[in-house]
Amino acid sequence: MSEKYDFFWTTMELCDWKKEGDDDKVLKPVIKYLSEQSDHIIFEFDDLMTELLYHLDTEKLAEQCEKVDSQMCDDTFLYSRCVALINGPAYYEKVKQGTEENVWNMEFESLLYVPQKAWALKHQSSVDEYPHISPLSYETGSNKDGWRK
Repeated sequence: MSEKYDFFWTTMELCDWKKEGDDDKVLKPVIKYLSEQSDHIIFEFDDLMTELLYHLDTEKLAEQCEKVDSQMCDDTFLYSRCVALINGPAYYEKVKQGTEENVWNMEFESLLYVPQKAWALKHQSSVDEYPHISPLSYETGSNKDGWRK
């Protein structure tokens, strides 16, 4: 895993796993920490998260997900990819290599909203006013190279 992502992984270590079962409470320390940073740092976190999710957006992994979850749709595949990020870099790499199939039974959608919530808390504003758009997209199917036969 590239040092490029160290900031993301270090920030994710702030998760409060004593609150497991309530994703928003697990993420609360991450949101608080980011809200105390500059907008640039919040946007960097967003970009890194998006890029990591983007790299998991492949046909091979989607097929693996569909084998585990016959009801799989674009959103469930995305929310399961979030689980790969919430569990740290070693787990992420296993998912990326296709050697961790348990990920497809879980989801952690709340991760997607961390940057917006941090920014909104910092600016005492609505998450709807979040001004940043990452250069990549984490939406299923956006990684064109990952979906080529």
